[in-house]
Amino acid sequence: MPKTIIDLNATKENAINELNDFIDNRLESYERLRNYDLGENNHHNVSLLSPYIRHRLITEQEVISAALNKFPLSKIEKFIQEVLWRTYWKGWLELRPRVWDDYKDNILINNDKKQLLEKVLSYETDIDCFNIWTKELIETNYLHNHARMWYASIWIHTLELPWEAGANLFLKHLLDGDPSSNTLSWRWVAGIQTKNKSYLAKHWNIQKFTKNRINPPEEQFSTTPANILYKEYMPQSVKYNESKIVDWSKAGLLITSEDIDVLSCSKISFPINNAYVLPLCEEEYSVYSDNVISFKENSLSNYSKLLSESIKSIEVNSSRDNQIESICSWAQNNKITEVVCLATPRGYMNDFINKLKIELDKKDIKFIKLYRDYDMKYWNLASASFFNFFKKAIQKI
Repeated sequence: MPKTIIDLNATKENAINELNDFIDNRLESYERLRNYDLGENNHHNVSLLSPYIRHRLITEQEVISAALNKFPLSKIEKFIQEVLWRTYWKGWLELRPRVWDDYKDNILINNDKKQLLEKVLSYETDIDCFNIWTKELIETNYLHNHARMWYASIWIHTLELPWEAGANLFLKHLLDGDPSSNTLSWRWVAGIQTKNKSYLAKHWNIQKFTKNRINPPEEQFSTTPANILYKEYMPQSVKYNESKIVDWSKAGLLITSEDIDVLSCSKISFPINNAYVLPLCEEEYSVYSDNVISFKENSLSNYSKLLSESIKSIEVNSSRDNQIESICSWAQNNKITEVVCLATPRGYMNDFINKLKIELDKKDIKFIKLYRDYDMKYWNLASASFFNFFKKAIQKI
C-alpha cells in the first residue's frame, strides 16, 4: 500500500531528528544526487524536510544554521540555495500580491477541458509517466522536484490544460505545498514568470534522471510552448510596521499552521496569558486534501503541547465555520485588546487574516502582525531574479 512521504502525525521532535539525520548522513552527497527521481517513497537522496519547513515546525534559519555548523558554505551551497528559493518565492509574491489574486480568479477549469481533467485524475491519459506521477502525488502527497517540473510541463504544454488548475492540484495534495513557491513555480514552467522562458519536458532528461526507470517516447511531449499571455507585475516594498509595541499583558497570540514554531520567535515575550490555535482557515478546508488537512492539524496540535509552560490558556479552534466570530469572541471573553500573529505570507490564510483584522477593528481590538527578523531581512531583496537575490542574501547569512 502506498503511504505518505512522511508521518502525518508530525512533531517538532520529528522535524529536528529528520534534520539531524539528513545533515549527518545525506547532506554531503546532496548536490551530486539531488536531481535523480528514484521513484515512489524512494527519495532519500533529497532532504524530505520541505513539509516541516513549509509549516515552520523548523524554520529556514534553523535549517541553514544547523547545516553551516557542520559544513562550509562552499561544500553545501546548492542545499542552502534550495532553502533560500522558498524564501525568495515568498518575498517575490509578497512584493507582487496581485499575482496571487489573479491565480485564484482563474483556478476553475472550462467545460471543454473537464473530460481531460477526469482522465488525469483517474490515471488514464495516454502518457504513462504522467499517470504514474499523478498517482504518486495523490497517494503519497509528494513528488520529487524534477518530477514536478516534468509534470507541470506536460500539463501545460502537451495536454494544454490551464496552469492555474495544475497549481491548484499540487497545492491540494502536496504536504509541502506552499502558495508562493507552488504558484510561482507553475508560472515559471508556463513561461510567464520569466518572460520568454518556459520549461519543456524532454524524454532524454526524464530517462537520465530516473536512471532509465522511465523511458517515454520522444514524440509524446510537445516541443512548442503553450501560448500564454505574459503580464508584468511591478514590485512594491513590504511595510513591516515594526514601530508597534505589543502590550503582552493585554495581548492574545493567534497561532496558525503557516508559522508553527512560535517559541523560536524572539519578538514574542513569553510567558503570555492567552493563545488561539487555528490550524486551517475556512477556505483551506475546501482547498486541501484530507491528508494535508491532517498534517496541518496534527502538527499544530502536537506543537501546542509544548506551550503549557509558556502560555497560560490555549483555545484550539474546533469549527470549520464562523471562525472569525469565534476568534472575536475569544478575544472579548478574555479581555484581549491586541491580537498578535506571526506574519502570514500570501495565501489563503493571509486572505483570512485580512478579513479577521477588519472585524477586530470594528470591535476596537488591535491586530498586530509580527514579522520574523529572517523575513524582514530577505523578503524585500526578492525584487528581481533569484540569483540577484542570492548574491545579496548570502552576505546576510
